[in-house]
Amino acid sequence: MRRDRTTARATLFVAFFILLTVAASAGPASGNEQGAVPRLVFPLVAKTDLWDNYGDPRGNGRHAGIDMQNPWRAPVVAVEDGAIKYWESGLGGCMLYHYGASGTTYLYIHLNNDLTPRNDNRGGCRKDVAFAVPNGAKVTAGQQIAFNGDSGDAAGNPHLHFEIHPNDGTDVNPFRHLKRSVKPLFAARAGAPFSLGLRGKLVSAGAGVATLEVEKVRHYPGGKWLDVDSRQVELTVPRGASIAPSLTAVGGSALRTLKSPVAVSAVTLKATATPEALVGAPGELVLGRVTPSR
Repeated sequence: MRRDRTTARATLFVAFFILLTVAASAGPASGNEQGAVPRLVFPLVAKTDLWDNYGDPRGNGRHAGIDMQNPWRAPVVAVEDGAIKYWESGLGGCMLYHYGASGTTYLYIHLNNDLTPRNDNRGGCRKDVAFAVPNGAKVTAGQQIAFNGDSGDAAGNPHLHFEIHPNDGTDVNPFRHLKRSVKPLFAARAGAPFSLGLRGKLVSAGAGVATLEVEKVRHYPGGKWLDVDSRQVELTVPRGASIAPSLTAVGGSALRTLKSPVAVSAVTLKATATPEALVGAPGELVLGRVTPSR
């Protein structure tokens, strides 16, 4: 079975936040076109193993979606603006129907039902265990709606089964839509306050800008550290940012020019979530503090 790991590239960030804006603003008119699916936000945050397994034979018939390997309780997000409906089944376990503003319906299957990583099945299909929003909630693209898990017949194998049904009809292969989707750096509802913890390598600095090769992200408030597919993120460095002395230019408070990448931990200043901020587009994240990593 072929497996392709998807990795966001810094050189695509400008295109990414434009595409995310399109996805977030897609209106009902898009669904009036037969088979229309808008450009999506990728449905998971955290390092993800993505390959084309649509149509594979299964014990109960043809595989109607794509399975994506992802850590237990990783954030599952809305792929476009829309509304959410809870569901539950024997094979699928804890599920969501996401009714997109474009008219496309998305199914999220095998959501979490555990209280611990030991596959205890004690949590049930309820809010804050399987789901991150109330039943019937209206959501924005990139907002967390659920937690990844292994409910139903996926016991012991955390992954997301994701389906796409254009115009609420027959399923289509999600693979090409996922491959061209906009991959978020973190999950948040549009307009919500946030700050980020970032871990990785400081690869360049100067002229009020710092570029990090990010490998781990933590979303505040309430998030946990997540491994993400490595990507370069360009941060604005304001006057007054807290910079460790070993990273400071001689005779000043700015970041020094680097001869080679340096492992660092950074925190961004509090901001408001926008489509551009969700993908870490240049200028959207502002550095608050940076220190060398141990």
